[in-house]
Amino acid sequence: MIRLRSLSTAVTAIVIAILPRAVVAQRGDDDSVIVSSAWLAKHLSDPKLVLLYIGHDTAYARGEHIPGARFVEYTDIASQRDGLSTELPGVDKLKDVFEAAGVSSNSRVIIYGEMAPMASRAFFTLDYLGNVHPSILDGGIAKWKREGRPVTTEVTKVAKGSYAPAPHPELVVDAAWVQPRLGKPGTALIDTRTDGEFVGAGERHGMPSEGHLLGGQQLQWEQLFKNPNDGEFLDRPALAKLYAERAHPGDTVVTYCYVGYRASMTYLVARALGYPTRLYDGSYQDWARRNLPLVRGTSPEH
Repeated sequence: MIRLRSLSTAVTAIVIAILPRAVVAQRGDDDSVIVSSAWLAKHLSDPKLVLLYIGHDTAYARGEHIPGARFVEYTDIASQRDGLSTELPGVDKLKDVFEAAGVSSNSRVIIYGEMAPMASRAFFTLDYLGNVHPSILDGGIAKWKREGRPVTTEVTKVAKGSYAPAPHPELVVDAAWVQPRLGKPGTALIDTRTDGEFVGAGERHGMPSEGHLLGGQQLQWEQLFKNPNDGEFLDRPALAKLYAERAHPGDTVVTYCYVGYRASMTYLVARALGYPTRLYDGSYQDWARRNLPLVRGTSPEH
């Protein structure tokens, strides 16, 4: 990880102290973006609660899951459009997908997944759709099982939900929205990619990079976790410090990666910390194909 900006301990403490209440809310609060396994165990039988497992059908079918977890295929909430590989499908399709999993208007939706960014992408999707209250399960099934909580291989029987989305299109931005705000006060641009991608000296899984967007601050999604493989987040003060080093209080945080998959995790945590947050869904893939300016090297500006 390339360290882009550091604040003294005292300054960081001051910044954290004046961030919104959501920064210091205890994990497990009923209104939290991130909920604990203890909270879920207590509320698992609540009639409005819908527990979703996001992944691929083979993993769900062959593995253990939390009792009551309903399956949503990840590829049903990400579509290819206009040459971009991970875009939001249409609202009507997403409504059908989540209704089939039992989601209704005003449901309390708790999400975990085969991989952590699959779960955060589902959170972002429901956040965009609106009219539900989504959260992600801290630690996923790995922490749940470590704590000796029950698991099952039984497929959950699901009654179709009745969901009327109320979309928030302002949460999704494009190149035309991003470009005039680059390097300007009020916008904190978070680049959720690897070192090689950020500096423009490498690629990841065949995804080449010529650098980063002007003003971009690198924050890899794995840095948000004690163990990325388990999906257990750092404590809130540590998460707040990571964002305070990259954003000022009141900034709108805009996250991007290569296609909008990894950036959904830095989006989720920014939301958990109370920042106004948006996601550049086309991300680097869209920016580069438009031949828009990029910055090479470790500095956000040059």
